[in-house]
Amino acid sequence: MKNLYSWYRRLSPEQKRVWMVGGGVIILGSAFKFHYFQFSRGMILDGMEKKHLKAKEHLREARNFAKWSENDRKERLPPLTNEQRKQLQSYLDLIAEREFGEKNEN
Repeated sequence: MKNLYSWYRRLSPEQKRVWMVGGGVIILGSAFKFHYFQFSRGMILDGMEKKHLKAKEHLREARNFAKWSENDRKERLPPLTNEQRKQLQSYLDLIAEREFGEKNEN
């Protein structure tokens, strides 16, 4: 530290001024970057929070609609007969075999 101080003392006033200006620019630039980062981070987090709240609300609405839709469908359609269940299962087996190459052995 003593060498640094002695080096600074030997500089002319013009050189000291240049070093002071350079140091000030570095310090002010660093302070600006820090505050800009904090500001940007705050804006991003606020935006993400708003987006998350909207998504939660949309999910809640979608779930409510799914429940309503299921209840509505159950009220409108009569239950399947045993024959219809067999036909539906054979159709689903056929589709699964065609799509996935798997045959259900139920």
